[in-house]
Amino acid sequence: MLRPITQKFISAGFIALTTGVLIASLFLLGFPAKSISLAVGTKNALEDPPFSDLQVYLPVILKPSMVYLPFISSGVKLSVLQPTHNAEDVSPNAYLAWHLEEPPTVNPYYFDVYLDAGDVPTTRIATGLRNPWLDPETFEGGVTYSWQVIVVDLVTNARYPGAIWRFTTEAFDVEPDLDAMVFIPGGPFWMGCDSQNPYEFPCSYNIFHHDEPVRHVQIDPFEIDKYEVTNREYLQCMEAGACQAPRRTEQLYNPTYALSPVLYVSWWDAQNFCAWEGKRLPTEAEWEKAARGAIDTRKWPWGNEEPDCTRVNHNEINRRDGNCPAAPQKIGIHWVGQHPRGASPYGVHDMAGNAFEWVQDKYDVYYYLYSPMDNPQGPPTSRVTKDRGTPWQPLSQDQLGFPVFSIRGGSHRDNAFYMRVAHRHWGHHGDTPNTDEPYFRSPRVGFRCARSVP
Repeated sequence: MLRPITQKFISAGFIALTTGVLIASLFLLGFPAKSISLAVGTKNALEDPPFSDLQVYLPVILKPSMVYLPFISSGVKLSVLQPTHNAEDVSPNAYLAWHLEEPPTVNPYYFDVYLDAGDVPTTRIATGLRNPWLDPETFEGGVTYSWQVIVVDLVTNARYPGAIWRFTTEAFDVEPDLDAMVFIPGGPFWMGCDSQNPYEFPCSYNIFHHDEPVRHVQIDPFEIDKYEVTNREYLQCMEAGACQAPRRTEQLYNPTYALSPVLYVSWWDAQNFCAWEGKRLPTEAEWEKAARGAIDTRKWPWGNEEPDCTRVNHNEINRRDGNCPAAPQKIGIHWVGQHPRGASPYGVHDMAGNAFEWVQDKYDVYYYLYSPMDNPQGPPTSRVTKDRGTPWQPLSQDQLGFPVFSIRGGSHRDNAFYMRVAHRHWGHHGDTPNTDEPYFRSPRVGFRCARSVP
C-alpha cells in the first residue's frame, strides 16, 4: 500500500507576483511539516480519500531560499472541506482538506499551501502536493490560523490562488466538557496496520495479534464521546440505579479521581452505561476512524511523531520526560483531556494511553481477513490465538467458552506500542492476567460511548 519515499522540497523565499506590469516580492520563511501520506488520483479527501494503489510517506521540509515564479491573479474554484471556514475548537492535529471543483488548466498541476497564525497566510508550508490534503505540524491551542491553497500549472508555472480560509484551534487549558461528543464524517478510511509505513511497529507480531491487512473500510457518520467516561459520570449512573459498581471503588469515591476514567468495569458495565445515556459502544472500525482520520495510515492519533508526555499519559514516557506539566499526577491514571497535543485529527482526546477502551466487537485475531468492508460490526464469536480454525472464517463457538471483547488505545501502564492506532487487543486482565473471567475488570480498561447519526 504505502511505499516509503524520502524527498526534500527546498523552497520558499522571494516570489515574483506578476499581474500586468505589477511585480511584488514577499519573503517567506518555511517551517518543517510533518510526514504526510500522499496518493494519486483523488478528488475529494473526505468523501473519497486516497485509496489508490500507491501511497508515499513524504516529509515536506521547507527552508528559506530564493525563487521567482509567475503568478496569475485570477480566482480558482476551490472549496474547503476540513476544517470548515471559521470553524472553532478545531483539533490541534487537524489535517487540511480541500476540493478543486474545476481545474484552471488543461496541463498537469500541483498544490502549494500557505498557512500562518493571523489573518493573512504568507508562509508556504508545503509545495508539490498532487492531492487535496495536508497533515501539518501540530497547531498551538486557542489560536486563529489562516490558510490558502494555490494551484500551480506544472508546465507554465502559472499560479491560481484560492480563497483564504480561517479556523481557531481548541484552547489547551479548559476544563473538559464531559457531555461533549465529536462528529465523525461518513466515508472510507484506511483501517489496519500498514507494514509499508516506515514508522510503524511490526504488524501481527505474535500468535495473539493479527492487525492486517490495511484496507479500505467504509463507515457511516457517527458521534463519539470526546473524552473517556469518568468516575463522576459513572457514579451518577450508579446513583440512578442503572449501573453496577466497578469491581474496585477506591478511585470511584475519591474526589481526586473524579475526572479520571472509570476503571474496573466490564464490557457489560460499559454497555449498560452507554445505554443509560442513549448511546452504545463504538465498533472497532468506528473507534479506529475516530483515532486515525481519513487521509493516511498514521501510527498515532496525532501522526507519526513518537509520543511524549504532552501527547499521552504513559508511565514509562512520564518517567523519561521528567518535569512534565501535562497532569497533576505523573504516574498512574490521569484526568481526561490533559494531553490535548495528542488529540486525534477530529479532536477526540486520550485515544492513546491513559486507559484502554472497550469497544463493541468481540475479539477474533483473524477478523480482518474476513470482515466486511462496509460498517463492520465485529465477528460472531471470539478467538484469541491463531492456531484455532481457519483464518478466513469465524469459529463456530467462542474459543474460551465465553466471549472476549476488543479493547483499543493502550493504557498508562502497558507496553507503549499498545497505544498505536492500529493495535488490537482484548480484555483478559483482572488484577493479573486471565483472572476475573469472563468480566476482566481491570485497572487498565475504561470506555467511551458513541451514537449513530441519521
